[in-house]
Amino acid sequence: MKTRPNLLLIFTDQQRWDTLGVYGNKIIQTPHLDRMGRDGAVFENAITPYPLCAPARACTMTGFTAGKTHVFNNESASAIGADESIAAYLSQAGYHTQAIGKMHFTPDEQTYGMDHLILSEEMRGVRTAGSLEEIRFDDYDRYLMEHDAWGWEKPPEIGYNELKPLVNGLPKELHITQWCGDRTVEWLQKERPSDQPFFLWTSFVKPHAPFDCPSHLTDLYAPEDMPLPWVSDKDGTSKNPYIASHRQAMEADLYSEQAVRTNRAYYYANITFIDEQIGRIMQTLEDEGLADNTLVIFTSDHGELLGDHRLWFKNLGHEGSLHIPMLAWWPGVIAPGTRCEELTTLLDIFPTLVNRTSEKREPDGRSGLDLLELLTDPSSVRREIVCSEFYVAPNYMLHVRSKEWKYLFYQNGGCEELYHLLNDPHELVDLADSPDFQDVKDELQKAAVRWVINYGNPEIALDDTGSKLKVMPFRPQEAKSNPRPFSRMPWDSRVPPSLLSIEQRSWFWKEMGGDWSGIIRLLRGGK
Repeated sequence: MKTRPNLLLIFTDQQRWDTLGVYGNKIIQTPHLDRMGRDGAVFENAITPYPLCAPARACTMTGFTAGKTHVFNNESASAIGADESIAAYLSQAGYHTQAIGKMHFTPDEQTYGMDHLILSEEMRGVRTAGSLEEIRFDDYDRYLMEHDAWGWEKPPEIGYNELKPLVNGLPKELHITQWCGDRTVEWLQKERPSDQPFFLWTSFVKPHAPFDCPSHLTDLYAPEDMPLPWVSDKDGTSKNPYIASHRQAMEADLYSEQAVRTNRAYYYANITFIDEQIGRIMQTLEDEGLADNTLVIFTSDHGELLGDHRLWFKNLGHEGSLHIPMLAWWPGVIAPGTRCEELTTLLDIFPTLVNRTSEKREPDGRSGLDLLELLTDPSSVRREIVCSEFYVAPNYMLHVRSKEWKYLFYQNGGCEELYHLLNDPHELVDLADSPDFQDVKDELQKAAVRWVINYGNPEIALDDTGSKLKVMPFRPQEAKSNPRPFSRMPWDSRVPPSLLSIEQRSWFWKEMGGDWSGIIRLLRGGK
């Protein structure tokens, strides 16, 4: 096998696995990713280790589970040092390491040892600022400012976790997806080092909510052609009080069927736009003579429920949230048309990339498998399950996935769900309470406990005996306080700077106290 290849990791954000043609979707247009899958490998059962942005990325970069990194939310700092990251090991092997796009490393100064970062962080440096002095602009912010367009990337009356489908206000050439594609192509053509192999992590912001359609793709998908979510009164969500409180907190039942279908149409449009950029990136590898010595892995940090089980976003253990796309491409090494049914996870990216530079690493508390070795000899794998977790005290959720079964455990109240994925891939019939399947549930519970002991955090997940999953008294999820009812949207919006004088450029919604009328008066020249 070739040694010291270039390494290109391409991420999307919040993309479920079944949104590519190569996974059987007959509606979505993803010709470039489909070609990557046909010319390389498709991993059929890839699972995120943590269905939330920053924790999933910390897991990917370090190879450790969230129970070890202690990154449980989008603000936590990692307990694993930067010297234990992919970038650190590759740097030691002589690689230049470059990040482009949304990294969502936390805290803001975290780099995980990357040599250089070109960032587009969804204006997080503005939205999370407590005062005007704390505002931080990223590279995409500054790019929009140079084009007098900052603030227009997000439609009016819509937040960064909003379900209302609207159209993005920016033209194609200024859109965050186009910017990420442009910067990656430019880096490969003009900025990559000529005397070093590289590790390039390109990470697109989309199709993460808000479901705002790129302005040039509004007619690409007809809402009426979109499939409806997977919903059943026999799934396990109806018996779970935590899920009921989650629905209420996330306002999941506010949307009409037309809004649901339009959300999916716009979600698909964002993926097609990303696919176009990936096509440009792959063509650049060919044009620059890099293709034959570059391993490319495409995946996403987690999925999106898109209304399945009357739920949206991620965090939970159902397939839309947990199951992610994963493709690998390396001409001459990965045989075209390879399809791998073994269980895989983002934790496998660490050994896959690090092992390309040296001898195979010894076990070190990481659970990942080398994806290329998995493709070479799948019979050598004895991975019976993969686990994914989510933790916001007092609610620890453990999602246990085999190729045939799915077991979901909710520490908050002790609820369980069990699905036979081979017969019920949409998880419509919960079998957790059926006496016919108690042995299956027991075996998955035991496997989960072993996984926690070996790779997770027993203090959080296990009871005092250390042999069983811990159950806590039920507490409902609290709804976040909003400035107006039926709205998760306007408090983090900004006024486009081109509409304000230079002294007022840093105005943003938090400073307005939740009252749009002040902005309207300001724009009209009032006081």
